[in-house]
Amino acid sequence: MVSRLLIMRHAKSSWDDPAQTDHERPLNKRGRRSAEAIGKVLTAKSIAPQLIWSSDAQRTRETATLLIRAIPGAQTVLHSSSFYHASAQTALDTAASLGEPGNIETLMWLGHNPGWSALFEYFTGFPHDFPTGACLVLERKKDAPDWLSNQSWVFKEMILPRDLLG
Repeated sequence: MVSRLLIMRHAKSSWDDPAQTDHERPLNKRGRRSAEAIGKVLTAKSIAPQLIWSSDAQRTRETATLLIRAIPGAQTVLHSSSFYHASAQTALDTAASLGEPGNIETLMWLGHNPGWSALFEYFTGFPHDFPTGACLVLERKKDAPDWLSNQSWVFKEMILPRDLLG
């Protein structure tokens, strides 16, 4: 049963090559540093994900790879085109179709705005800026049967790369 849900926006991407499509854009230098820093903080706080469900865009793939490198024991990353620029509802529908992973304590969803800002509001009840590389930490309420209900989760913290990198 998932007891912790992390919702993370991809790290900062590069706009250096105007010929690249949005889907192909890689991370920039700051984005790579941010992803590594978030991975290290999640590990240090013992809240690192064992499984990451990620958009299949290049910048989310790179973010996931850098997170995994910093997180001992992370099992795998599932890349889904359904998470690419997904609305909050599409992300929830995708998660419902994948089903709750029973042997995972901490699951991360890795994607894009504006859907991730809408997910923040859905799960917390209030709007909040969701910058690149930010990671929302939610904990599941005891005896909360429906893992996708916004009533099943409690806001714990928002980890921001700018607080880690200065």
